Amino acid sequence: MMVDAVILAGGEGRRMDGRDKGLVELSGRPLIEWCLEGLQRQSVSVDHVLISANRNLPDYARYGYAVLRDVYPSHPGPLAGIHSAFLASPAEMMLVVPCDLPFLPSDLLLKLRAEMARSGAPAVVAKTADGRIHPTICLLRKGVLASLVEHLSSSRLKMLDWLESIQAVSLTFAEGSFPNLNTPDDLAGLAARLSGVEAIPVAGGLTHFNSAGDAHMVDVGKKAETHRIATAQGEIRMLPDTLRIIEDGTNKKGDVLGVARIAAIMAAKKTSDLIPLCHPLPLTKVSVDFHIDRQKSTVRCMVTCETYGKTGIEMEALTAVNVGLLTIYDMCKAVDKGMVMNDIRLLEKIGGKSGHWLSESGDAASATPLI
Repeated sequence: MMVDAVILAGGEGRRMDGRDKGLVELSGRPLIEWCLEGLQRQSVSVDHVLISANRNLPDYARYGYAVLRDVYPSHPGPLAGIHSAFLASPAEMMLVVPCDLPFLPSDLLLKLRAEMARSGAPAVVAKTADGRIHPTICLLRKGVLASLVEHLSSSRLKMLDWLESIQAVSLTFAEGSFPNLNTPDDLAGLAARLSGVEAIPVAGGLTHFNSAGDAHMVDVGKKAETHRIATAQGEIRMLPDTLRIIEDGTNKKGDVLGVARIAAIMAAKKTSDLIPLCHPLPLTKVSVDFHIDRQKSTVRCMVTCETYGKTGIEMEALTAVNVGLLTIYDMCKAVDKGMVMNDIRLLEKIGGKSGHWLSESGDAASATPLI
Protein backbone atom coordinates (compact mmCIF):
# COMPACT_ATOMS: atom_id res chain seq x y z
CA MET A 1 0.00 0.00 0.00
CA MET A 2 1.44 3.36 -1.06
CA VAL A 3 2.45 5.79 1.69
CA ASP A 4 3.48 9.39 0.99
CA ALA A 5 4.80 11.91 3.50
CA VAL A 6 4.14 15.63 3.89
CA ILE A 7 6.40 17.99 5.82
CA LEU A 8 4.39 20.87 7.27
CA ALA A 9 6.37 24.07 6.67
CA GLY A 10 3.55 26.43 5.74
CA GLY A 11 3.02 28.19 9.07
CA GLU A 12 3.63 31.84 9.86
CA GLY A 13 6.33 31.14 12.45
CA ARG A 14 4.83 33.50 15.03
CA ARG A 15 6.77 32.00 17.94
CA MET A 16 9.92 32.06 15.80
CA ASP A 17 9.75 35.85 15.35
CA GLY A 18 7.94 35.46 12.05
CA ARG A 19 10.78 33.56 10.38
CA ASP A 20 10.03 30.75 7.94
CA LYS A 21 10.62 27.91 10.37
CA GLY A 22 11.63 25.30 7.80
CA LEU A 23 14.51 27.51 6.67
CA VAL A 24 15.72 28.42 10.16
CA GLU A 25 19.14 26.83 10.68
CA LEU A 26 20.16 24.32 13.33
CA SER A 27 23.93 23.79 13.51
CA GLY A 28 24.34 25.39 10.08
CA ARG A 29 21.60 23.41 8.31
CA PRO A 30 17.97 24.44 7.65
CA LEU A 31 15.43 22.48 9.68
CA ILE A 32 13.85 21.21 6.46
CA GLU A 33 17.11 19.37 5.68
CA TRP A 34 17.08 17.64 9.07
CA CYS A 35 13.48 16.57 8.51
CA LEU A 36 14.12 15.31 4.97
CA GLU A 37 17.06 13.29 6.26
CA GLY A 38 14.84 11.77 8.94
CA LEU A 39 12.36 10.64 6.30
CA GLN A 40 15.10 9.20 4.11
CA ARG A 41 16.35 6.93 6.89
CA GLN A 42 12.98 5.47 7.85
CA SER A 43 13.19 1.69 8.18
CA VAL A 44 10.13 1.52 5.90
CA SER A 45 10.49 3.93 2.99
CA VAL A 46 7.84 6.43 1.95
CA ASP A 47 6.93 6.53 -1.73
CA HIS A 48 6.94 10.32 -2.21
CA VAL A 49 7.82 13.33 -0.07
CA LEU A 50 5.76 16.51 -0.30
CA ILE A 51 6.56 19.87 1.31
CA SER A 52 3.73 22.14 2.44
CA ALA A 53 4.95 25.77 2.24
CA ASN A 54 3.43 29.19 1.63
CA ARG A 55 6.50 31.39 1.19
CA ASN A 56 10.06 31.08 -0.05
CA LEU A 57 8.88 28.38 -2.43
CA PRO A 58 12.06 28.38 -4.59
CA ASP A 59 14.17 27.71 -1.49
CA TYR A 60 12.12 24.61 -0.73
CA ALA A 61 11.90 23.52 -4.37
CA ARG A 62 15.68 23.21 -4.66
CA TYR A 63 15.54 20.02 -2.60
CA GLY A 64 13.83 18.28 -5.52
CA TYR A 65 10.47 17.50 -3.91
CA ALA A 66 7.01 18.79 -4.77
CA VAL A 67 6.20 22.02 -2.91
CA LEU A 68 2.51 22.70 -2.27
CA ARG A 69 0.78 25.91 -1.25
CA ASP A 70 -2.43 25.92 0.76
CA VAL A 71 -5.63 25.94 -1.27
CA TYR A 72 -7.35 27.78 1.57
CA PRO A 73 -6.27 31.43 2.08
CA SER A 74 -4.97 33.19 5.21
CA HIS A 75 -2.79 30.38 6.56
CA PRO A 76 -5.45 28.29 8.32
CA GLY A 77 -2.84 25.97 9.81
CA PRO A 78 -1.69 22.36 9.49
CA LEU A 79 -5.05 21.04 8.31
CA ALA A 80 -4.70 23.14 5.15
CA GLY A 81 -1.25 21.72 4.46
CA ILE A 82 -2.53 18.16 4.86
CA HIS A 83 -5.47 18.98 2.59
CA SER A 84 -3.16 20.16 -0.22
CA ALA A 85 -0.99 17.06 0.20
CA PHE A 86 -3.95 14.70 -0.10
CA LEU A 87 -5.12 16.49 -3.25
CA ALA A 88 -1.68 16.06 -4.84
CA SER A 89 -0.96 12.51 -3.67
CA PRO A 90 -2.19 9.20 -5.12
CA ALA A 91 -1.22 7.36 -1.93
CA GLU A 92 -3.67 5.53 0.31
CA MET A 93 -1.88 6.77 3.44
CA MET A 94 -0.16 10.02 4.40
CA LEU A 95 2.58 10.36 7.00
CA VAL A 96 2.47 13.87 8.50
CA VAL A 97 5.49 15.45 10.21
CA PRO A 98 6.32 19.06 11.16
CA CYS A 99 9.38 20.82 9.79
CA ASP A 100 10.62 21.68 13.29
CA LEU A 101 11.26 18.06 14.30
CA PRO A 102 14.94 17.45 13.49
CA PHE A 103 15.25 13.91 14.91
CA LEU A 104 12.57 11.64 13.50
CA PRO A 105 12.74 8.16 15.04
CA SER A 106 13.88 5.78 12.30
CA ASP A 107 10.98 3.43 13.10
CA LEU A 108 8.30 6.15 13.16
CA LEU A 109 6.45 5.05 10.02
CA LEU A 110 6.96 1.36 10.79
CA LYS A 111 5.28 1.66 14.19
CA LEU A 112 2.48 4.00 13.08
CA ARG A 113 1.63 1.71 10.16
CA ALA A 114 1.68 -1.37 12.36
CA GLU A 115 -0.74 0.25 14.80
CA MET A 116 -3.01 1.33 11.95
CA ALA A 117 -3.09 -2.25 10.64
CA ARG A 118 -3.76 -3.61 14.14
CA SER A 119 -6.48 -1.14 15.11
CA GLY A 120 -8.08 -0.46 11.74
CA ALA A 121 -8.30 3.20 12.77
CA PRO A 122 -8.48 5.97 10.15
CA ALA A 123 -5.60 7.80 11.84
CA VAL A 124 -2.80 7.09 14.30
CA VAL A 125 -1.23 10.00 16.16
CA ALA A 126 2.03 10.00 18.11
CA LYS A 127 2.01 10.36 21.88
CA THR A 128 4.94 10.41 24.29
CA ALA A 129 5.19 8.58 27.59
CA ASP A 130 4.57 11.84 29.48
CA GLY A 131 1.02 11.80 28.07
CA ARG A 132 1.55 14.57 25.51
CA ILE A 133 -0.20 14.17 22.16
CA HIS A 134 1.74 15.38 19.10
CA PRO A 135 -1.08 16.02 16.59
CA THR A 136 1.18 17.01 13.67
CA ILE A 137 2.98 13.65 13.87
CA CYS A 138 0.49 11.15 12.53
CA LEU A 139 -0.43 8.63 9.83
CA LEU A 140 -3.72 9.20 8.00
CA ARG A 141 -5.85 7.16 5.63
CA LYS A 142 -7.04 9.03 2.55
CA GLY A 143 -10.65 8.35 3.56
CA VAL A 144 -10.40 11.16 6.14
CA LEU A 145 -10.23 13.81 3.39
CA ALA A 146 -14.00 14.49 3.40
CA SER A 147 -13.97 15.17 7.14
CA LEU A 148 -10.90 17.36 6.71
CA VAL A 149 -12.64 19.51 4.08
CA GLU A 150 -15.71 19.83 6.31
CA HIS A 151 -13.62 21.14 9.21
CA LEU A 152 -11.72 23.59 7.02
CA SER A 153 -14.92 24.87 5.41
CA SER A 154 -16.48 25.54 8.83
CA SER A 155 -13.28 27.21 10.13
CA ARG A 156 -12.69 24.48 12.72
CA LEU A 157 -8.94 24.52 12.45
CA LYS A 158 -7.53 22.79 15.54
CA MET A 159 -5.65 19.67 14.49
CA LEU A 160 -6.27 17.79 17.73
CA ASP A 161 -10.01 18.47 17.65
CA TRP A 162 -10.19 17.10 14.11
CA LEU A 163 -8.20 13.97 15.02
CA GLU A 164 -10.57 13.33 17.92
CA SER A 165 -13.58 13.78 15.63
CA ILE A 166 -12.36 11.03 13.27
CA GLN A 167 -11.58 8.74 16.24
CA ALA A 168 -7.84 8.65 15.76
CA VAL A 169 -5.93 6.32 18.06
CA SER A 170 -2.66 7.26 19.75
CA LEU A 171 0.60 5.32 19.83
CA THR A 172 3.07 5.94 22.65
CA PHE A 173 6.74 6.66 21.95
CA ALA A 174 9.51 7.24 24.49
CA GLU A 175 9.54 10.57 26.29
CA GLY A 176 11.85 12.97 24.49
CA SER A 177 11.33 11.34 21.07
CA PHE A 178 9.94 14.54 19.53
CA PRO A 179 11.93 17.62 20.60
CA ASN A 180 10.01 20.28 18.66
CA LEU A 181 11.72 23.64 18.18
CA ASN A 182 8.97 26.19 18.66
CA THR A 183 10.99 29.25 19.74
CA PRO A 184 14.44 30.79 19.16
CA ASP A 185 15.35 29.71 22.71
CA ASP A 186 14.45 26.09 21.89
CA LEU A 187 16.65 26.30 18.81
CA ALA A 188 19.58 27.87 20.63
CA GLY A 189 19.38 25.33 23.43
CA LEU A 190 19.47 22.35 21.09
CA ALA A 191 22.28 23.87 19.02
CA ALA A 192 24.31 24.34 22.19
CA ARG A 193 23.77 20.71 23.20
CA LEU A 194 24.75 19.46 19.76
CA SER A 195 27.96 21.48 19.77
CA GLY A 196 28.83 20.87 23.41
CA VAL A 197 31.03 17.81 22.88
CA GLU A 198 34.00 17.79 25.24
CA ALA A 199 37.14 15.88 24.36
CA ILE A 200 38.30 13.28 26.88
CA PRO A 201 42.13 13.39 27.26
CA VAL A 202 43.09 9.72 27.21
CA ALA A 203 45.92 7.75 25.66
CA GLY A 204 45.56 7.56 21.90
CA GLY A 205 42.04 9.07 22.16
CA LEU A 206 40.57 5.70 23.25
CA THR A 207 38.54 5.90 26.45
CA HIS A 208 39.10 2.25 27.43
CA PHE A 209 42.85 2.79 27.94
CA ASN A 210 44.33 4.74 30.83
CA SER A 211 47.36 7.04 30.68
CA ALA A 212 49.68 4.04 31.08
CA GLY A 213 48.08 2.33 28.08
CA ASP A 214 46.38 -0.36 30.19
CA ALA A 215 42.80 -1.45 29.54
CA HIS A 216 40.33 -0.23 32.17
CA MET A 217 36.66 0.44 32.74
CA VAL A 218 35.93 4.16 32.32
CA ASP A 219 34.94 5.96 35.53
CA VAL A 220 31.46 7.40 34.89
CA GLY A 221 30.65 8.14 38.53
CA LYS A 222 30.61 11.92 38.08
CA LYS A 223 28.68 11.97 34.82
CA ALA A 224 25.04 13.07 34.76
CA GLU A 225 22.30 10.63 33.86
CA THR A 226 20.65 11.41 30.53
CA HIS A 227 18.07 9.79 28.28
CA ARG A 228 20.03 7.71 25.76
CA ILE A 229 18.71 5.99 22.64
CA ALA A 230 20.60 3.91 20.09
CA THR A 231 19.43 2.12 16.95
CA ALA A 232 21.48 -0.54 15.16
CA GLN A 233 20.83 -2.89 12.28
CA GLY A 234 22.26 -5.87 10.45
CA GLU A 235 21.09 -8.42 7.92
CA ILE A 236 21.46 -12.09 7.09
CA ARG A 237 21.39 -13.33 3.50
CA MET A 238 20.14 -16.82 2.72
CA LEU A 239 18.73 -19.08 0.02
CA PRO A 240 15.21 -18.19 -1.18
CA ASP A 241 13.93 -21.56 0.05
CA THR A 242 15.28 -20.81 3.53
CA LEU A 243 13.51 -17.45 3.52
CA ARG A 244 10.25 -19.17 2.56
CA ILE A 245 10.61 -21.56 5.48
CA ILE A 246 10.98 -18.59 7.83
CA GLU A 247 7.95 -16.83 6.36
CA ASP A 248 5.78 -19.95 6.28
CA GLY A 249 6.66 -20.95 9.82
CA THR A 250 7.58 -24.48 8.76
CA ASN A 251 11.00 -24.60 10.42
CA LYS A 252 11.28 -27.73 12.57
CA LYS A 253 12.72 -25.75 15.49
CA GLY A 254 9.73 -23.41 15.61
CA ASP A 255 9.09 -19.69 15.11
CA VAL A 256 12.46 -18.44 13.82
CA LEU A 257 11.88 -14.71 14.18
CA GLY A 258 9.99 -15.07 17.45
CA VAL A 259 12.92 -16.90 19.04
CA ALA A 260 15.41 -14.46 17.48
CA ARG A 261 13.49 -11.51 18.92
CA ILE A 262 13.66 -12.94 22.43
CA ALA A 263 17.37 -13.73 21.97
CA ALA A 264 18.09 -10.15 20.86
CA ILE A 265 16.30 -8.71 23.90
CA MET A 266 18.20 -11.06 26.23
CA ALA A 267 21.49 -10.13 24.57
CA ALA A 268 20.86 -6.42 25.09
CA LYS A 269 20.29 -7.09 28.79
CA LYS A 270 23.47 -9.21 29.04
CA THR A 271 25.83 -6.95 27.07
CA SER A 272 28.02 -6.10 30.06
CA ASP A 273 28.51 -9.86 30.65
CA LEU A 274 29.68 -10.36 27.06
CA ILE A 275 31.77 -7.22 26.37
CA PRO A 276 34.49 -6.96 29.05
CA LEU A 277 34.66 -3.19 29.60
CA CYS A 278 30.96 -2.31 29.17
CA HIS A 279 29.07 -0.98 32.18
CA PRO A 280 25.81 -2.74 33.18
CA LEU A 281 22.90 -0.50 32.19
CA PRO A 282 19.29 -0.32 33.45
CA LEU A 283 17.55 -0.68 30.09
CA THR A 284 14.13 0.95 29.95
CA LYS A 285 13.18 -0.33 26.50
CA VAL A 286 14.38 -2.75 23.83
CA SER A 287 12.45 -2.95 20.55
CA VAL A 288 13.36 -5.55 17.92
CA ASP A 289 11.96 -5.48 14.39
CA PHE A 290 12.60 -7.82 11.48
CA HIS A 291 12.12 -6.94 7.81
CA ILE A 292 12.09 -9.38 4.93
CA ASP A 293 13.43 -8.43 1.50
CA ARG A 294 12.42 -11.17 -0.90
CA GLN A 295 14.33 -9.67 -3.83
CA LYS A 296 17.61 -9.78 -1.92
CA SER A 297 16.63 -12.90 0.03
CA THR A 298 17.57 -11.27 3.32
CA VAL A 299 16.17 -10.71 6.79
CA ARG A 300 17.15 -7.40 8.36
CA CYS A 301 17.17 -6.97 12.12
CA MET A 302 16.76 -3.50 13.60
CA VAL A 303 17.09 -2.91 17.34
CA THR A 304 16.47 0.25 19.36
CA CYS A 305 17.60 0.37 23.00
CA GLU A 306 16.87 3.07 25.55
CA THR A 307 18.11 3.89 29.03
CA TYR A 308 18.44 6.71 31.52
CA GLY A 309 22.07 6.39 32.49
CA LYS A 310 25.57 7.82 32.63
CA THR A 311 27.09 5.98 29.70
CA GLY A 312 26.61 3.75 26.72
CA ILE A 313 23.62 2.23 24.91
CA GLU A 314 25.06 1.69 21.42
CA MET A 315 26.81 -1.54 22.47
CA GLU A 316 23.53 -2.93 23.74
CA ALA A 317 21.84 -2.28 20.39
CA LEU A 318 24.75 -3.73 18.39
CA THR A 319 25.01 -6.81 20.61
CA ALA A 320 21.28 -7.44 20.29
CA VAL A 321 21.48 -7.25 16.48
CA ASN A 322 24.39 -9.70 16.37
CA VAL A 323 22.72 -12.25 18.63
CA GLY A 324 19.40 -11.88 16.83
CA LEU A 325 21.08 -12.71 13.51
CA LEU A 326 23.09 -15.55 15.05
CA THR A 327 19.87 -17.03 16.38
CA ILE A 328 18.34 -16.97 12.89
CA TYR A 329 21.45 -18.79 11.67
CA ASP A 330 21.18 -21.36 14.44
CA MET A 331 17.50 -21.97 13.76
CA CYS A 332 18.07 -22.48 10.01
CA LYS A 333 21.59 -23.91 9.72
CA ALA A 334 20.25 -27.43 9.15
CA VAL A 335 18.89 -26.35 5.75
CA ASP A 336 21.32 -23.53 4.84
CA LYS A 337 24.84 -23.42 6.28
CA GLY A 338 25.90 -20.79 3.75
CA MET A 339 23.93 -17.90 5.27
CA VAL A 340 25.94 -14.66 5.45
CA MET A 341 25.58 -11.92 8.07
CA ASN A 342 26.64 -8.40 7.07
CA ASP A 343 25.97 -4.65 7.28
CA ILE A 344 25.96 -4.75 11.08
CA ARG A 345 26.27 -1.12 12.17
CA LEU A 346 25.03 1.66 14.38
CA LEU A 347 22.44 3.87 12.70
CA GLU A 348 21.77 6.49 15.34
CA LYS A 349 22.70 7.52 18.88
CA ILE A 350 20.92 10.21 20.90
CA GLY A 351 21.93 11.44 24.34
CA GLY A 352 25.06 11.90 26.42
CA LYS A 353 27.88 14.36 25.78
CA SER A 354 28.06 13.47 22.12
CA GLY A 355 24.48 14.68 21.61
CA HIS A 356 22.97 13.32 18.40
CA TRP A 357 25.00 11.10 16.07
CA LEU A 358 23.58 9.78 12.81
CA SER A 359 25.20 7.42 10.33
CA GLU A 360 25.83 9.08 6.98
CA SER A 361 24.37 5.97 5.33
CA GLY A 362 21.65 5.51 7.93
CA ASP A 363 18.78 5.20 5.47
CA ALA A 364 17.86 1.54 5.41
CA ALA A 365 16.77 -0.14 2.21
CA SER A 366 13.07 -0.63 1.55
CA ALA A 367 11.72 -3.96 2.73
CA THR A 368 8.45 -5.67 3.56
CA PRO A 369 7.82 -5.32 7.32
CA LEU A 370 6.56 -8.17 9.46
CA ILE A 371 3.75 -6.56 11.41
